[in-house]
Amino acid sequence: MPKKNIKVYRQQFINQGHAIVENVLTIKEAKKGAAILLDKIRPESPESYAHIWGTRRQLKTPQHSIPEIAQFATHPKLLEVISHMIDGPFRLNTEPIPIVTFSGKVCGCLKDGNWRGHTDGFSDSPFLEREGSFANAWLTFADIEPSGGAMTVIPGSHYLIERAAVDPQFRAEKEENNVYTAKENLDGLDWNPEEVTLKAGGVFFYDGQLVHSASDNLLQQPRLVCAYTFIQKGGQEKELNARRAIHERFNPNHLKVMDDQMKQLVGLV
Repeated sequence: MPKKNIKVYRQQFINQGHAIVENVLTIKEAKKGAAILLDKIRPESPESYAHIWGTRRQLKTPQHSIPEIAQFATHPKLLEVISHMIDGPFRLNTEPIPIVTFSGKVCGCLKDGNWRGHTDGFSDSPFLEREGSFANAWLTFADIEPSGGAMTVIPGSHYLIERAAVDPQFRAEKEENNVYTAKENLDGLDWNPEEVTLKAGGVFFYDGQLVHSASDNLLQQPRLVCAYTFIQKGGQEKELNARRAIHERFNPNHLKVMDDQMKQLVGLV
């Protein structure tokens, strides 16, 4: 964990729509996770098992899961970071998504100027009202180097997207063709995509309305990450409804093998 006050990272998240926290896992812990991912996810994984987006392999959830990787959600240092990114009690909301990006094309390359981004849909509430109620945490199990398939983002674009989404025409167009490129840019958006590079054991956060996407992996080293989505706990009725629907968000077999800490974190107990 960095010595820098976690509030600095949260402010970066507010300003830029993404933030990085380093040294959450030890090198030994990260290597353990990397070995598991490379054993479970391979380039030839069939489409029924993995989402294929260029050379990126993403497990479909909750149909599939890797409990050993999901268990990292209970890591004390990760939970400490999340506690500073979310106001009040929180829980793991969905089955973690293990992702491996092998060498090859994904969504373009910054060097070639052909990178294209997207957003994860549009929110019906302003970012500053939602901030502090969720955390999309991507945990890295191997160093992510430049041109190594890193998630690439346009800092600050979440605010511009939020304002643009008020226009029904823009919203309809992007719901049909959710792509942003240097040539098909949004008016007023500074096209300055940046790769999110960091060492193994680090975590990066992002907001879904930030223009982002994975980039081509020009290296031999696969990008090894897992996405964990945490949300702020609600009232008694909301949490009761969430528990009733937990089998829709988590793999049934995974639920059966969870330890007590994991069960508590997902809201099963």
